[in-house]
Amino acid sequence: MCMRTSFLRSSTLPAILGILLLASGCGSSLFSGRVSEGVIEYGVTFPDMDPDGLRAGMLPDKSTLSFVREHQSMDLSAGMGVFRTSMVINTPSKLVDYHMSVMGKNLVAELHPSHLLSFNKTPPTMAVLFPPGTDTIAGYVCKKAVLVYEDIDRPETEVWYTDAIDMDNPNWFSPFSEIPGVLMRYEVVQHNIRMRLEAVSIKSGAVDAATFAVRPDHEGVTPDALYQQLDEVLGTYGN
Repeated sequence: MCMRTSFLRSSTLPAILGILLLASGCGSSLFSGRVSEGVIEYGVTFPDMDPDGLRAGMLPDKSTLSFVREHQSMDLSAGMGVFRTSMVINTPSKLVDYHMSVMGKNLVAELHPSHLLSFNKTPPTMAVLFPPGTDTIAGYVCKKAVLVYEDIDRPETEVWYTDAIDMDNPNWFSPFSEIPGVLMRYEVVQHNIRMRLEAVSIKSGAVDAATFAVRPDHEGVTPDALYQQLDEVLGTYGN
């Protein structure tokens, strides 16, 4: 990943995201060295929604990804904090603790790789292409990747990523597991909602270890129960 000069834009998410939120293939950094700890902020937009509509006002406009080399936390908040998600990603253990808070109800589920298939719902890729060319995102020079799917009716997906961030296997839990760098501009679709994230800033610095721990005020539930709750909350926006 490339170093910054100076979003989400947290999920994230998110990343986020995502995630909203969330690889190692950008060009050389604008500065020397690689970032190994810090926070990425992404800007979040929803291409299929009217930006002036009532529903759009309840959706998030940013997401944050806190990271160290082996751990991530993608955080996203919507509806003036009424709805919040946090994905705590443990890369060595291949676990994701997915937190959700809505109307004072706090839930968390431990997701293994098999559970993530249900959450991502992305068809298998036929190929990942790495065309020439770079772009600068949040001060980092990044490369492009294009995902081509086995389902010929599904459009290709374009993502931009950087290798200026020293993070182990940063996308293993996401639909972009084959991308060799931290995602800087990408789109995801969950619960029929298409969300676009683009990094707007990267702040290097120490991150509190508690950021990557399970939140103590959340009730543990099964992955299926959490997914059902997410579907009930988010499904109204995608219909």
